Formats: sequence, C-alpha cells, structure tokens
Amino acid sequence: MLAALFCFSGAAIAHAEEPTNSYAKAQGSVASDVQSGFDIISSIDNAVQEKNDFTIKVSNVNANSAVLNWYGSDLCISYRICRFNIIQNKWEDVLSTPKNELKLTNLKENTNYKYCVMNAATGELLGVTEFTTGLSKPTIAVTERDGDSVKLSVGKVQKGAKVELYRKTKGKKYKKIATLSSKKKTYTDKKLKGATTYYYKAKTTVTGKVNGKSVTKKSAYSKEKKAKTLKKMGLPAVSGKTKTYAIYTAVTVKSSPQYKLLHSKKCYTDKKTGVRMVDGCYCVALGSYYGTKIGTKYRVTFSTGKQIDVILCDQKADRHTDSRHQYAVGNSDILEFYVEKSAMPRRARNLGNYGALDEFKGSVVAIEKYV
Repeated sequence: MLAALFCFSGAAIAHAEEPTNSYAKAQGSVASDVQSGFDIISSIDNAVQEKNDFTIKVSNVNANSAVLNWYGSDLCISYRICRFNIIQNKWEDVLSTPKNELKLTNLKENTNYKYCVMNAATGELLGVTEFTTGLSKPTIAVTERDGDSVKLSVGKVQKGAKVELYRKTKGKKYKKIATLSSKKKTYTDKKLKGATTYYYKAKTTVTGKVNGKSVTKKSAYSKEKKAKTLKKMGLPAVSGKTKTYAIYTAVTVKSSPQYKLLHSKKCYTDKKTGVRMVDGCYCVALGSYYGTKIGTKYRVTFSTGKQIDVILCDQKADRHTDSRHQYAVGNSDILEFYVEKSAMPRRARNLGNYGALDEFKGSVVAIEKYV
C-alpha cells in the first residue's frame, strides 16, 4: 500500500541554524505542556482549525527528503513544526524555527507524511500539509560478461516493488528487456552480439490502492551502466589439454613490452601455481592468431567448466605454430604459462605440463578476448 507505512525516526533539519528554543526537542519526545496544547489537533480531521490565509507548500519531494515552505498574512516570531504519528494518533514535535522554510531529510521512501505549522508563541494551528515520498532509484551493476551475455545485479529495491530493466546499443533507444521482483537481485541478458557495447538502466515500480483506486508509482531511472561483450575467438582442432610453460626470467630484452609487463610492479607470482599474474590474469603466450598486442586480456574456458582470465605476455613464434598460428605443433599446446622457476609446483615441473594442475585441467573449449 502506498501509504501503509509511516516513518518516525528521520531527522528534520532547517536550512537556517537550528534555534535553541525550548520547543526544539528531540524528535519523537513531546513534553507534557506541549502535548496538552496538541489535544485540540490530535487528529488530521481537525484541519478545519487552520488559518484560512495561511499556505504550506511542499516541493522537491523525492524518496528521502522534501522541502516545506509556508507563509501567511500574520508574521510570527517563531514557528513550531510537528509531524503526525498515526500509530499513537498524535502530533509530535520536530523543531521550532524563525524561518519559513524547512528541509526534511531521512524520510522513508514511498511513505505518506503529515506535518503542521503552529505559532510557537500561542500554539495556534496555522496549517496542515500531507505528501507521499517517491521511490528510491535502484542501482545496477555489471557483474559478469562473455561473448554473448551480460550478467547484471540490482540493488536498493523496496520490498514488494518490481524492477524494470532496459537496454540499448549506441544510437538506439532504450527498450524494456525484463521485469524482476524485489526478491530477484540478478538477471542475465543472453543472446547478445560479441564485441558489442550495451547500455543498461533500471527503475522500480510499486502498485497499490489509494482511495479504492489502483495507483502505480515509478522511480527515476538508475545511473546508466555499460558493458562490452567479449569477442569469441576460433579454436584449433587440437584439444589444448597440454599447457606448456616458460621461465619468465628468460625474457631479457629490457626495452621489450614483454619484459616491461613481466617485471612491472603490477606483476606478481601466484603462490599456488607459480605463474606470473597481472590484475588477476595469468601471464601466457599465445599464437599470433589470437593477437599480438602485449597486455591483451582473454577469458579461457576449460572442459571442466572452470574459467580463467589470462593476459598476453609473449607471443609464440609463427615458425613453431600451425598454419593458422593457433597452437604450437611440438606439443599441441594452445596456452603457455610464464612462471617463476622456484615457485613451480612439483607435479607441473615433473610432468612438464601445467594441465596437470586442477586449476588448468581439461581441454580448451573457448577463448574470448576482452575488447
């Protein structure tokens, strides 16, 4: 329900300095002399006691804040602002201020609020206003991507709300691709084109009854997120079960991009496998079919279902590879890991095959390039 829940813990802050008036007590606590003065306005139905020439305006209403402005023919030295507590059926002090503007913050989204303004000196009710806060914008993040799909996660969704997801490509208009419940936090967008940039955004909706009528509220759109799918690369006829290795210190030309990458501050040795790594990617050499730019990153999928990210730190010599330059003909290997000799696991060293390790076991069934 759009107005089913009222929040009483939010702080209300005046734009001007908060006065030291005795009425400016902590929100939710009302002194006995203050409460006795509220008895005549204990219900919103008593709004007929408002001054006819007094006006309260509510502006800049969003999910968590709003601004009150008020004015009338009679000027007051100080105004007393109160909020109606529907649970206890009474008004509660917010603060007193000499200003005629008040910014309300820390409000709860999609909630109905009622405020009144009183003459702080006389206790006279000047005016009452009521408004409903909006919905918070959801958040959206890209958690995974490959050659034909993008996985998204959403957050900041009110319980019971629905999330509408939208997608577009460059130069096109957004189109809705899915509607999720507030319980579902992830969505995988499938059947996408490889090496293509997609843009995503989301908004939330809530449907409820107001005065017997069905009403739908919508939030503003989330911030736009973009994701570029990976480029699927071809595979050779060999399985690639054998994964060879090279000692990284064998690269000695200091001016080469290979040396600079393998000896950079970002490059480190994985203690478990002994392989050099950069940004969580294993350093490997590939045939020139897959690219020649040092630092290019790829995702490799094995027949075991395991996936790893690799970074090109060297290139297999064309004279050592097949006619398409996808694998080395000597060992039928697609991947060649660059390792630190002293950190190599005994099993990989003895067998001369990094495919013997659980991390790299199995055939190579997919290679996708980050672009």
